[in-house]
Amino acid sequence: MKEFVYLNGNIIDSQNAHLHVTDLALLRGYGVFDFFRAIEGKPIFMEEHLDRFEASTQKMNLLLPYSRDHIRDNILEIVKLNPHKLLGIKLICTGGYSVDGYSPTTPNLIMLGKPFAMQPTEKRLKLMTVKHIRELAEVKTLNYIVPIYHLPQMRAVQADDVLYHYNGYISESSRSNVFIVKGDKIITPKSHILRGITRSNILQTAKLHFDVEERNIRLKEVWEADEVFISGSTKRVTSVEYVDNQQFKSRKTTDKLLELLLKKEKE
Repeated sequence: MKEFVYLNGNIIDSQNAHLHVTDLALLRGYGVFDFFRAIEGKPIFMEEHLDRFEASTQKMNLLLPYSRDHIRDNILEIVKLNPHKLLGIKLICTGGYSVDGYSPTTPNLIMLGKPFAMQPTEKRLKLMTVKHIRELAEVKTLNYIVPIYHLPQMRAVQADDVLYHYNGYISESSRSNVFIVKGDKIITPKSHILRGITRSNILQTAKLHFDVEERNIRLKEVWEADEVFISGSTKRVTSVEYVDNQQFKSRKTTDKLLELLLKKEKE
């Protein structure tokens, strides 16, 4: 089956999609992206992701050369042309072809549709703590140098991802927001994070059923938590069993939130 992608106003066979080597995404890692799912041809939380994508481009001083309607229409066309039960849609806005190899120009806009499988809901994760705080954390940039650099170390300790902490406070994982549960209270960091779309929907739903706090969380509070879980478009709500060597046996609240999120997705 042919794979179709969008590049600068046109949907083409992926075999014919090319960028010039002077693009700042290649030369300097300068660009932003967003990612969301389509289930059986229906995009999930698309407008919220488009809001964030546009906000990211503006904060990075990248002027999108296409309207919101144009982008939306072509996303829907990409979904039709890649008829998979579960499709991941990635939007990328690069820094453009730079004459001096440093200054952004007219961005290149890319849309990709790739099939993928959600991990089993019963799977539990292990996070490895890493001392780090992301630059421009509120922007979904292309820069993933820190977690990729730590991949050998993660593999050595059989960790699935990282948990960032700095000056005694946690912030996020490399591709997910983080929550802890203590008693009947759900707590999630509010500073130095990307405000995830799944996170936002979890908070809206959780506040109807639980006591919820958005505040800075000390690393020592993680060790004292009853449950830890992460959230994201590819993970929904996923239980964390270990942070380093600390085990968290309970997942009761996590499972309830997953049930509520699945219901919201269907709505």
